[in-house]
Amino acid sequence: MLYATVLAGGKSSRMGQNKAQLSLEGKTLLYRSVELLKSAGAEPVLISGLVDGYKSIPDLLPHSGPPGGLYSTLDYIRNSYGLDGSELVLIPVDMPMLKVATIRKLLEADANAKCCHYEGEVFPCVFKVTTELYCHLRDLFADGTELGGRRSMHAILNYFGAKVIHATPEQVGEFRNANTPEEWQNINLQFASN
Repeated sequence: MLYATVLAGGKSSRMGQNKAQLSLEGKTLLYRSVELLKSAGAEPVLISGLVDGYKSIPDLLPHSGPPGGLYSTLDYIRNSYGLDGSELVLIPVDMPMLKVATIRKLLEADANAKCCHYEGEVFPCVFKVTTELYCHLRDLFADGTELGGRRSMHAILNYFGAKVIHATPEQVGEFRNANTPEEWQNINLQFASN
């Protein structure tokens, strides 16, 4: 089984509106993200964070960022399917330039690793859904919920000895986020010019 999660639980404070509901070429970023992951072969595709109109996974620990979203997703998978070592692809909702081939390249590279990501990037990334990962995250958040340090995605990837793969120059452009109105405007301009 290949799981995938769209991280859509952020506050979107820098954007000033819910990024999941932003529309690009007539489709919301959330819809685009879900369809991308399905096209990459993921089933089920889960949504982390409460999003109106979608069945989604509420945060176990509100305001705990992507590590909290990962923890909430693993808890859901544990209770619904079991932690069987399958792969879990994580992408943020605000990365609309991602392509299926870039996700598949990660999955191919992940074969013998506990997790995998592109050089210089946190997302997209792949983790194996294991009891070891679940317990590590549970223990991290048992000590507190403030972000940073050990509770960052970088630290979690490093802790599990993530395999790092090289991105082509074309792929690097796919990792652009839309965190601010200016970044969103630039992404729209790029789509309009393609």
